[in-house]
Amino acid sequence: MEISRTLKRFFLWDIVCGMRLTFQHMFKKPVTLQYPTERWEAPERFRGFLGLTRDFKTGEENCIGCLNCEKACPVDCITIVTAGKGRGMYAKEFYIDYMRCMYCGLCNEACPTTPKSIVHTHQYETPGFFRDDLVYGKERLYDVWEKEVNYRGPRPWGKFFELRTAEAARRPKAEPAVAKE
Repeated sequence: MEISRTLKRFFLWDIVCGMRLTFQHMFKKPVTLQYPTERWEAPERFRGFLGLTRDFKTGEENCIGCLNCEKACPVDCITIVTAGKGRGMYAKEFYIDYMRCMYCGLCNEACPTTPKSIVHTHQYETPGFFRDDLVYGKERLYDVWEKEVNYRGPRPWGKFFELRTAEAARRPKAEPAVAKE
């Protein structure tokens, strides 16, 4: 027992075992991704950034302003301001605070529209130097969905076709509240 321990210390047995493990992995294919050029491929059911969807043919937004996603959110990161009444109701303003969002998917499940108006995308990078950069408004949420890799093809809406401004002009303006004297 004493002799074997002395021989192991003399021949630096622990270092030999460590080097053996190092040499085993030295000739295997590396698993490191070179980040800017190579990206991690997300699984099919990955829950990334939330995006608002539109009808692909007409450019109409799918959100009906029912507030179900706002009510279902456990951390209150979704804020919606609605306009109109009854069937003419729509989301006038829509904000998601990604600093608070925990990507649980409850907002997606609560959405009653078909197809879903709020969906998880496969985007996982969060660029932003300030907290305010991570509060996404309605137009930015549409941009998140438009960049989604699952849809390839021409988009008949967007900044180039100026359908967003035409859609905003078509919406009725909210009348300012009159102060009572």
